Amino acid sequence: MRRCRIRSVKLQFKGKTPAWAKALAGLMMLHILLQIATAYWIPRWTPIQPDPAHSYPIRFRGGPTYFVQPWLGAYSDYGLYAGFVLLAVFGLLLWLNRDQLERVP
Repeated sequence: MRRCRIRSVKLQFKGKTPAWAKALAGLMMLHILLQIATAYWIPRWTPIQPDPAHSYPIRFRGGPTYFVQPWLGAYSDYGLYAGFVLLAVFGLLLWLNRDQLERVP
């Protein structure tokens, strides 16, 4: 009986890593950390009654409705899509600069 062996493909940049790759990877990591922080912070420190400053409703895990500032609510709601967009941009830039990549044995 033969075993299937899955090989991983390891790639690296020829020479020095471009600044756009470092910046975009850092931005993706920051985005992930901010999404985790908002998911932790909103249920613990936001009011459950609306006021003029906290008018955006957010509901977590079937619990009460919390009210946050509109910019924070929009980031919390659309942050998942922003993460996918950042990942797609990173993949597109890697594909466009594929001549700068080389396989590592």
